Amino acid sequence: MNKLLLLGDLVPQAKQKILDLGYNFDVLSDAQSFAQLSPQDFPEYEGIIVRNIEPVDPRFITELPNLKIIARNGAGTDNVPIELATNSNIWVSNTPGANAQAVAEHALALVMYLLKDFGNNKMAKKTDLSKAVGAELHGKTVGVVGWGFIGKKFAEIMSVLGANVIFYNRSKRTTDFAKQVELDELFSTSDIISLHIPVTADTKYLVTSELIRKTKKQPILINTSRGELVKNSVLLNGLQEGLLKAVGLDVYDNDETSLEELIANPSVIITNHSAALTTESLEAMAFGAIENVDAAIKQGKPLNPINALN
Repeated sequence: MNKLLLLGDLVPQAKQKILDLGYNFDVLSDAQSFAQLSPQDFPEYEGIIVRNIEPVDPRFITELPNLKIIARNGAGTDNVPIELATNSNIWVSNTPGANAQAVAEHALALVMYLLKDFGNNKMAKKTDLSKAVGAELHGKTVGVVGWGFIGKKFAEIMSVLGANVIFYNRSKRTTDFAKQVELDELFSTSDIISLHIPVTADTKYLVTSELIRKTKKQPILINTSRGELVKNSVLLNGLQEGLLKAVGLDVYDNDETSLEELIANPSVIITNHSAALTTESLEAMAFGAIENVDAAIKQGKPLNPINALN
């Protein structure tokens, strides 16, 4: 019987689906747990599902002789050594769109928390009068950086709520409810800016201090995508210089000192990379990853390949 390796546990219904499809599976705690495997079991594994975001140990690729696919349980694949996998004739796949609703709603929640100034509007006792004055989303210009599944879903929600939506995307996109603009224009005209692009060689630390200095409306900046799109220190400088009104993050870079400063800042709300963690999204991502593995093993190619094999 074919065997899969889960790097991070999946929801119970997903594990049952694996069994229903005729596979056995083993579960490791994360993608850095290669040492927990026994060499005698190496030939058994034909597919890997990666649940979390820590870098995948390259030995999963080099030491498992019958491995056919590494399936990411989510959209991002920056933690998978794709070039090594491709050179080893191993597919890499993801689940595009499976977490779009969850992440878009999370970004909306961050926007509303900051727009309504909930941080300064929590009642300690009944007689307290709020000193916070919020703002309305209706009529605001919302700039969406990236027009993938999540960016587009977030834009749709913003549009329905009455915002004027503009977006930046490297390639041309057409839509009847948003206007595509250059990145400089987006930063200079938006009241709210939300990042929804993957990290690549071209987008790493895309948001710089120079770009933030182009802002004219003291926008709220939201990042639910990847921490390496903007340095913590750049966000801190933007807040301190009055260029940004507030910041909402579900991701952040790994500099602990600047992260602590962000956490302590009253104009910042940070969640712990939990935007995609909804009951519905966890099931959809897991089922998508399983379907990719099943297709790669039984049909020779996953449904959502990231790489191309010869």
